[in-house]
Amino acid sequence: MNKSTLFYIWLTQGIGYCSEKAKYIHNLYPDIEMLYKGGEQELRLCGIFTEREISKLKKTSVSDCEKILNRCIELNFKVYDISMPQYPQRLREIPDAPAVIYVSGELPEFDGFNTISVVGTRRATVYGIRTALSLGANLSKQGFVVVSGGALGIDCAAHRGVLQEKGKAVCVLGCGIDFDYLMENKELRNIIAQTGALVSEYPPGTAAVSHNFPQRNRIISALSDGVIVVEAPKKSGSMITVDYALKQGRDIFAVMGNVDSPYSAGSNQLIKEGAVPITCWQDVAEFYRGVIDYENPKAEMSEETVNLIPSKNKDVKAHSENKPVPVHKDVAGLTEVERKVYLSLSETPMHIDTIAEKCSMEPFAVIRAISSLEIKDLIENTDGRLYAIK
Repeated sequence: MNKSTLFYIWLTQGIGYCSEKAKYIHNLYPDIEMLYKGGEQELRLCGIFTEREISKLKKTSVSDCEKILNRCIELNFKVYDISMPQYPQRLREIPDAPAVIYVSGELPEFDGFNTISVVGTRRATVYGIRTALSLGANLSKQGFVVVSGGALGIDCAAHRGVLQEKGKAVCVLGCGIDFDYLMENKELRNIIAQTGALVSEYPPGTAAVSHNFPQRNRIISALSDGVIVVEAPKKSGSMITVDYALKQGRDIFAVMGNVDSPYSAGSNQLIKEGAVPITCWQDVAEFYRGVIDYENPKAEMSEETVNLIPSKNKDVKAHSENKPVPVHKDVAGLTEVERKVYLSLSETPMHIDTIAEKCSMEPFAVIRAISSLEIKDLIENTDGRLYAIK
């Protein structure tokens, strides 16, 4: 870690997050330590700090900032400040670039890849989940880095699609990377950290408070070439991400949704206002590359990815005649909902809607349980988004 990182953490502790002043200081001082050593006089000479900020910076102890760095070392987190070459250039370019980012895993070389963010509502429909999962899987297969926020619903589905294709997922959090936020997604985050990266501008231990999430959305859009809105109400975090993306000059895509659904009201409105309408992953890939074979779109996909694409043929055999019939395993650690969904399944593939009806549960609850069961390798998805035990 660079010595400059210590003082950029100090700066952030004094002026807060989502401030344009961090980038201003970066441009003004080749060595930020000069600002710190200059004391109150240097802070005033800058001409950009309020009295409250000056007071806070004077009271902020560098030794406390060292504790943050030491904690990152303990957790094996990487810390990049805005002056370091490892800090993503596309993030550095936005006016309110974070002074410091914390990373678990390995950041991709963003300049070498097309990067797309997939965002949407937490209370996604089955249609939205299926679409986000297919976008994540297939765009990942085409070499895209896929960015999202790790929330339930659309974010989680997009990440799962990427992981099924062993692609590069980047999850931007609105809390410290180590904070126990959304425990049902903990395993998903752990896998992302192993194959991609968890990113946050908040130091370890920072709680998931509500105002952090709109702020982190600017990072999601900044790391991306474009933003795909799958399903989103008119007033939602996804629309905040779009606002940031427009200011940052990013491309905006929206999945065409049910005109009667409030969950598609925002995404449909974006299309009316000029967003690129999409109905499949090929629309996005063609926008950036123009090399997709529409006559045979499955030609270069793995069998797993092909299985993500809905099929009109619902009469699917999940196992060949020579394969042993699977049975339920006695698995410890399942939640009550996960166990109920798991036991409702058999070797015969079953659609999510059928599972929800059989379990007398809402579809989004079933989707959440299925996501966890897939990660635990207890069930498998087959053609047409049908699920069976393994």
